[in-house]
Amino acid sequence: MKKLTRQEAKAAGVSRCFGSVCLKHPHLDGERYVSGSCVACANEKIKASRKANPERAKAHQAKERLRIKNTPELKAKKNAHDAAYRRNNKEKCTATIRKWRERNRDISNAYVRKSKAKNPAAVLASTIKRRLAKINRTPVWLTPDDCWMIEQAYELAALRTKAFGFAWHVDHVIPLQGKIVSGLHTPYNLQVIPGSENVRKLNHFVVGS
Repeated sequence: MKKLTRQEAKAAGVSRCFGSVCLKHPHLDGERYVSGSCVACANEKIKASRKANPERAKAHQAKERLRIKNTPELKAKKNAHDAAYRRNNKEKCTATIRKWRERNRDISNAYVRKSKAKNPAAVLASTIKRRLAKINRTPVWLTPDDCWMIEQAYELAALRTKAFGFAWHVDHVIPLQGKIVSGLHTPYNLQVIPGSENVRKLNHFVVGS
């Protein structure tokens, strides 16, 4: 990203530019608002104000969210900014969402149930896709003993769920619908793991698992 001077930033209609180093604090990047104030200093001032007046900060944030929601141009701009941020910070966003879900398990589960209830067609399509993937990845050469071992894996998952009080899933070590590699629905590709670990894994193949 090009570091614009104050004159270039004004001409381009952007709010930030790069100029002299801040004299008040050791902010060496020289990023400033076109108005002249140091961006780092302004951020520190805002953080201090929020910490000193949390209720006022919450009220201001709620008011700002409502203003953006009711202004199509601002809403579109924020959505574009958020989408770009998620694209450029996928791992960070995924980790943040994962931590939030772990801290708010009941809220997360309620949201998933509500989403599924509102989108039955998408849920059905996903279920059918998963079922077909399992059928297509089940070898014809499986023996009766192989089929019995598969059944035992699902029975073990049910027993562990009942014994531990939380969900256990039968996971495919090499995913059936992996983007890079796809495994088979065989007893040698199955493992019984906590449901939270299976959800976190998605269709990723973890080397060494």
